[in-house]
Amino acid sequence: MSRDATSSLAAQIDARLSAPGAMDAARFASFLGGQQRLGLTHGGRALCRHLRPYLIAEHDYAAVARAAERIAAALERVARRALVDAALAEELGLSADERALAALDPGEGPFLTVGRLDMLVTEGGFSFIEYNADSPAGITDQLLIEETLMALPHLAPLRRGRGVRAPAPHRALLCALREGYAAWGGREARPTIAIVDWKTAATSAEFNVLADLFSAEGHRALILDPDELELDGGRLSAGGERIDLVYRRVITQELVGRRGLDHPLVRAYRDRAAYVANSFRTKPLNKKAAFAVLSAPEFADLFSPEQRAAIAEHIPWTRRVRSGRTSWRGRDVDLLELIGAEQESFVLKPNDDYGGKGVLLGWQTPPDAWRAAVRDAEAQRAIVQERSRARTARMPTFRDGGVAEEEVYFDLCPFVFAGRMEGAMVRLSASAVSNVSAGGGVTGLLIVDDPRLKREDNRHV
Repeated sequence: MSRDATSSLAAQIDARLSAPGAMDAARFASFLGGQQRLGLTHGGRALCRHLRPYLIAEHDYAAVARAAERIAAALERVARRALVDAALAEELGLSADERALAALDPGEGPFLTVGRLDMLVTEGGFSFIEYNADSPAGITDQLLIEETLMALPHLAPLRRGRGVRAPAPHRALLCALREGYAAWGGREARPTIAIVDWKTAATSAEFNVLADLFSAEGHRALILDPDELELDGGRLSAGGERIDLVYRRVITQELVGRRGLDHPLVRAYRDRAAYVANSFRTKPLNKKAAFAVLSAPEFADLFSPEQRAAIAEHIPWTRRVRSGRTSWRGRDVDLLELIGAEQESFVLKPNDDYGGKGVLLGWQTPPDAWRAAVRDAEAQRAIVQERSRARTARMPTFRDGGVAEEEVYFDLCPFVFAGRMEGAMVRLSASAVSNVSAGGGVTGLLIVDDPRLKREDNRHV
């Protein structure tokens, strides 16, 4: 992405941070403690330890939004086709239970209410590498960072200044939920919303923040374990209280794996006793094999010209691992031989997992372990993706009694709400796998307006 529009502001922030008294051990401890109180945590761990938000130029943000929305629309085409095309459902690796769920018609409303694309910023552009379309977390991070990080003395002036703005994905979420509920046929002006996930979920702090937000906007908001739900007489409820809208955060495979297809949430969804978002039709989007469908030339006719252009520019070469030949960089190759011979060029991923679990980076994996993983990959329906060389950033933090810079990997993960992008989760990590559940952290996102740059300029990232 263009650095000209943001480097001057970053230098100003760092200069203020380096001024005497701007940061000390007590202030940093208070900063972390504020996150604990507000819920900017994962499994009890404060998530933001770096002292500058990620700065993005307005024209770069617009370019990411255009690409993200086109890729999300292309992935929706894949999912819709998989509902009626058994061969494509098999290609994606949908289980029998997942196909049965996807076959249930939830009624009107967006196909996907909220998704999060994982995006790497590279020296030459940006690449989308995964899609969390089942239960994306991190939507409230921006809100809480504005109340903690942006309240620090070296950043507080930005909250009053011109030329910068912060996105509001938490508000876009509520808007998408309301619009989906109305399109589905919901009649309540302020429907009762249940946020549903296991009580043991590591993201439970986020649910409290969302419940407070929904309540402030006039909704009755409940945080419920799936086992608290009841369906009786066509009415979904918990403890005798009716539920109109379910914001589903429980992961599909966990719900079905633990409780089966006869669970009250599944039956309420089937019987249209409540509006459920995300729907259970989104599972094909969450399969990493969907990126192999985007990437492989035999599926190109599924997509519009604009979508094909976005795929060519922003989706790395991806294939389902199996015996046979394929194309790579203009060559006809044996896929398994290629993966073995060009180990440092590839990433192996399980088709259906999250939090970075099971991901193998070829350039960091011992050769024996890589060969063993390649041997097992076909049976496990794994996918292989060409390496995107992610850019790193130097970000200030506080350690050993003073402000210090750290070289970190980062990714920018745009949220897409009913087809429209608003905001992004910014993840930072010492590891090339920047998942929060794998120990990574987050920072905020600020959009910088630079009038010297033409908004229509497409020289992004």
